[in-house]
Amino acid sequence: MRIISESEFAARIRALLADTRPNVGSVTGPGRSGAIAAVYASHILGVPFIPYGSKVPTHLGSLLIIDTAMESGATLRKAERRYAEASPVVLACYEEPPRVAFWYEARKPQRYRHENDNGPMWEVA
Repeated sequence: MRIISESEFAARIRALLADTRPNVGSVTGPGRSGAIAAVYASHILGVPFIPYGSKVPTHLGSLLIIDTAMESGATLRKAERRYAEASPVVLACYEEPPRVAFWYEARKPQRYRHENDNGPMWEVA
């Protein structure tokens, strides 16, 4: 598992937003990690952060749905369906595997069901 620092994370979001150049009026993200990514994106883009599950002001333009990491994509597909009326643009900062963790997460023994118990949990890259 690789730990993503705050500076690497901020640079990654900036690069993703520069590459895709989303024309959005607001930003949201599912769950705790999605909220963190969405707040970063809202500050970078200068658009409102909308808490996940809230009504989206569609008059502002498309909604950016962003998450820190994606394994299967199911969470982001569900969010895209939930906000279909807002013409969503969907992004994930990192795709797993390989597994990533973020600077704000406490070191804890957490694994996906398909991961085995071989090797160290935390490796700093």
